[in-house]
Amino acid sequence: MSSNPSCTVYIGNLDERVSDRVLYDILIQAGRVVDLHIPRDRETDKPKGFAFAEYETKEIADYAVKLFSGLVTLYNRTLRFGISGQDKSASNPQT
Repeated sequence: MSSNPSCTVYIGNLDERVSDRVLYDILIQAGRVVDLHIPRDRETDKPKGFAFAEYETKEIADYAVKLFSGLVTLYNRTLRFGISGQDKSASNPQT
């Protein structure tokens, strides 16, 4: 999906009823969304409960995480936001 992971925001704790359009309409408030992907289960075709949004720049992605974290609730679920892959690199530093 992303040509630049530092511009990609992970969105977790999504309810399966959340549509691309609803999520996009929320995310666009932080800045231009280049790509939005909600992965689906191959067998059931139901959303897997998370999404990835690629923003135009790393600064916009960082701003989106700060802006939305703890504040966005859809279908009684508070969404989780983070820069995609950031937790992996922090827990597995390269030597």
